[in-house]
Amino acid sequence: MDEDRQGPAGNRPASRDWKGGRTVRHLRLLLFIAILLLLVSVGLFVTSLGGSGKVVLTVGSIKGMQSAKGTYRSINRFKTIQNTRYEGVPAGELLSSVGAGSGSDSVKLIGSDGYFWPPVGKILTVGQLTRKNKQGLQPILAYDMGGKALDPEPDGTGPVRYVAPQYQVTDMNKPSWVSNLRVIEVRPFPKGLKAPDPKKVPTGQVWIVGDVGNGVPGGRIGGYVAGGLGLALLLLVIGMYYVQRRRRAGDAATTPQVPTVAMLVALILIAGLVLPLSIPERSMAATTKVFSMAELKAMPSFSGHYTFLKQLAPYTYYEADYKGVPLSTLLEQSLTLDAGASAVKLKARDGYVVSLTIDQVRATYPNGLKVILAYEKSGQALSSDEGPLRLIVPQNHPGKRDAGGDANTPNCERMVCSVEVSPVPSGMQAPSASSIPDGSCAVYGAVSAPAPAPQPAPTPTPQPVAPAQPQQPAAQAATAPASQPQAQPAADVKSQVLTALGGPGHLAAYGGALPLTLVLPAPLRGAMCWLLHSVETK
Repeated sequence: MDEDRQGPAGNRPASRDWKGGRTVRHLRLLLFIAILLLLVSVGLFVTSLGGSGKVVLTVGSIKGMQSAKGTYRSINRFKTIQNTRYEGVPAGELLSSVGAGSGSDSVKLIGSDGYFWPPVGKILTVGQLTRKNKQGLQPILAYDMGGKALDPEPDGTGPVRYVAPQYQVTDMNKPSWVSNLRVIEVRPFPKGLKAPDPKKVPTGQVWIVGDVGNGVPGGRIGGYVAGGLGLALLLLVIGMYYVQRRRRAGDAATTPQVPTVAMLVALILIAGLVLPLSIPERSMAATTKVFSMAELKAMPSFSGHYTFLKQLAPYTYYEADYKGVPLSTLLEQSLTLDAGASAVKLKARDGYVVSLTIDQVRATYPNGLKVILAYEKSGQALSSDEGPLRLIVPQNHPGKRDAGGDANTPNCERMVCSVEVSPVPSGMQAPSASSIPDGSCAVYGAVSAPAPAPQPAPTPTPQPVAPAQPQQPAAQAATAPASQPQAQPAADVKSQVLTALGGPGHLAAYGGALPLTLVLPAPLRGAMCWLLHSVETK
């Protein structure tokens, strides 16, 4: 009945033909929707990464936010209990106002001296910063203590200080307080973003870096959904286009070219989204040397009676016996200092950093003392809150403060895990504290492995004269090369590669399929490469 109404096949309306027909309109509509979804996916990813990934707050802007007040009880490592009244901005609300990521994002708070919280091995999330204790107190960025503005370093703990409450009366919470707060890291970081040096952040500012910047809530999940739908539609369009092209292979003049161009544009968009995610992060420098505790104890050791003077009142003075490996031995006997080496930075697991010149490392101090990397105190291994490794720098003028002694405890760093020798070669990345085993020390920078000592020549011993043999060794030498493979010219290797790929004309098709091979399952990858290969060779 329908065929009688429409007439013979040759007289049917052109609306069902390939050119200008419904199929073309459907393909174009689906292709438009696919590209639109891919663009939406890219946009969601960009906004979810928070733009530049950095928000700069001044003390004035922080004081202009909704504040919270309260008396915070604290206990330090020496079990000292204090009650202090602070005023500041709730940390969780502040991060929410700058567009921090989800509540599961991790947070790291860093002071101007490099001290950070939480310590290595522990995680503090954005969600935990909103937690209140029974008294209604929550973590804050404090700018006022006892009715007075916090003073900046070197004598104060401000102008901004991170203060956290106790959740149990026995909680030792004072170590979590970060004085002279400069940087708040919210991870994961966007690709390419580097953590700033807190020492370079101006006084009176707090930088929040990472997953911040007023991103769209759930932007990453939406980006994956939109990108997946767009990719599925794109594959559907490619498949339909290929089928129609095969059916109309005899009518090349009527084959539309728009889908091919649009397909290439879509592939470029996918490559721009996928390829940056597939670039591996720079790994730890291959020249980094990690010394285990056993290796450190096997080096020449030094033992001495050291005196210590604290920098702040009441200027405590004490003495102790330490044993360890001289830092000069570690750097100049177990390793070799480069000619331009000028200074070292010793880093602790809690982020504290001590800088010394090479002359300070090599110097001999009063009473014959040396700078050592200590692993024993009074014959016992160092405790966990001091070691396993501690830097010991002697006093230049031994004695108490009233006797002219100099404060050396700021340089006697606890929990040392790495030694950086400056200048660090370009492209070398510092190993993270979490990558260094406990009790070990990594050394990197302007150092290299020592050249192996020349081995003495062996003393020749007389050997009995063996009877003459036929020319078999020569024959073996002559036949040996014949069993080894011959090197192929570069041109032959190149031609074999091109042949395996199907010739130079197919390289564009494989190049277009490369971005999709990074995200598609194996069956779809094979189908995609076959489709593109077929389209390219038609």
